[in-house]
Amino acid sequence: MILIADSGSTKTDWRIIDGENQIHQFQTTGIHPFFVTDKQVLEAMQAAFLTEFPAATIRQVYFYGSGLSSKEEITRFKNLFQALFQLAKIEIHHDLLGAARALCGTEPGFALILGTGANTCTYSDGQIITNISSTGFIMGDEGSGADLGKRWVHAYITELAPEHLRTAFYKAYGANKELILERVYKGERPNRFLASFCPFLKTHIEDPFILNLVTQAFEELIQNYLLRYERKPEWKVNATGSIAYSFSNVLSNCLEKHGLSLGNLVQKPIAALALYHLPE
Repeated sequence: MILIADSGSTKTDWRIIDGENQIHQFQTTGIHPFFVTDKQVLEAMQAAFLTEFPAATIRQVYFYGSGLSSKEEITRFKNLFQALFQLAKIEIHHDLLGAARALCGTEPGFALILGTGANTCTYSDGQIITNISSTGFIMGDEGSGADLGKRWVHAYITELAPEHLRTAFYKAYGANKELILERVYKGERPNRFLASFCPFLKTHIEDPFILNLVTQAFEELIQNYLLRYERKPEWKVNATGSIAYSFSNVLSNCLEKHGLSLGNLVQKPIAALALYHLPE
């Protein structure tokens, strides 16, 4: 059997392909190397699927996770999975490669993750060609949920946003300046807190102020990353993530202004990723 995982900081989607090529799905909390212990990883898998599918029955493991960009973290996770799945071949990769394989398959092009965080690359023949570091939500991640949330709360607190939007936001979230600053500077996972305001932006996307805010973020994403890659004119920008999915019309319009076009778009890459690893 084959075990496949696509993990972000919030959730991990799992798929198991059994001996008859039937696909079984499970979900656990996010397994990010910065935020979880080895014990927590094992407990999450045990609760989700290891009772039904014992470790000894797994022969291949493909784990794609956010935060797995250093050799140290990749080695840590490989050792962890190898100790549990002793009979399996283990592959540990960054979630950007998982997204690219899910979005592009065997075709070359751009792969874009646009969820709580953001990342981009060019891709061909099953591998990432080039990746420009996104530097995280404090210094970068332009166009991500955390970035959009950060832009909005700045406009809200400084009263750059129109009064009708500030009133609607307070009614929806009850969030004032003190609460927001406390959560951003002293709370856990401020990126997720900031991204939690994106449904409000989606609801009010027809408002010129909100539309301009989201457009500006996407313009910076395109200028700072996509336009800097060496590329072929026919390459599509294939995207995954809640922000890409929710604001696809705005993203598509921004891309077209720069001679780019939106290709495959999926909210989550796990289904296509499972098909990528499905035995022929």
